[in-house]
Amino acid sequence: RTVKSHGTVLIPSFAVERTQEVLFELNDLIGNGKVPRIPVFLDSPLAIRATEVYKKYAHFFNTEARGLMSAGDDLFNFPGLTITQSVDESRKINHVPSPKIIIAGSGMMNGGRILHHAKRVLPDPNSTLLIIAYQAKGTLGRMLLEGAKLVTIHGERIPVRASVECIHGYSAHADQPHLLDWVDHIARPIQQVFCVHGESGAPALAQLINDQLGIMAQVPEYGKLYIL
Repeated sequence: RTVKSHGTVLIPSFAVERTQEVLFELNDLIGNGKVPRIPVFLDSPLAIRATEVYKKYAHFFNTEARGLMSAGDDLFNFPGLTITQSVDESRKINHVPSPKIIIAGSGMMNGGRILHHAKRVLPDPNSTLLIIAYQAKGTLGRMLLEGAKLVTIHGERIPVRASVECIHGYSAHADQPHLLDWVDHIARPIQQVFCVHGESGAPALAQLINDQLGIMAQVPEYGKLYIL
């Protein structure tokens, strides 16, 4: 994915799993000289604590990750990475000249420190908002992903001049075949399946469960009461 290297790259990220995946990738790219070394900030107290938990249970990592660690590679730390736990440390990021990368929560930009950074980054045509997480309808992240040119953050109208890029490959959800297989292995009888995730894909999944598995499935309507 191409981003504007002379500006700020702002990455809204979920605190658990997604942030650790991004740190792992950046560790490889920056630590091994595949991209130029620039300042990287992990500005999410929850993600910082979650990453410490990951380090504590590193024996559960896959073979590749354990091999890298055995060779002395700290998977979640690399040259240029700064952990900003406190609010004061977070504010100091503003004074670090670009280019730089900021990883912050929340992943859908509906709260958290990402909003403070977005107010500074979005008006900058040299910067990039890099979306790596699913954005639900109604969230700021979804609005930006769909091309909004003016958004409201903390009551301020913010023009969007930065590039908005999206990487879809980090999805942590099972795809349609995996979901069908999961339902198929549940002990029968199953009286009802509710498909509640996937937006436009939910009706198609419900239809497949009905047709292929012979199990009653439907997408629940908002505000409707269902007796279980």
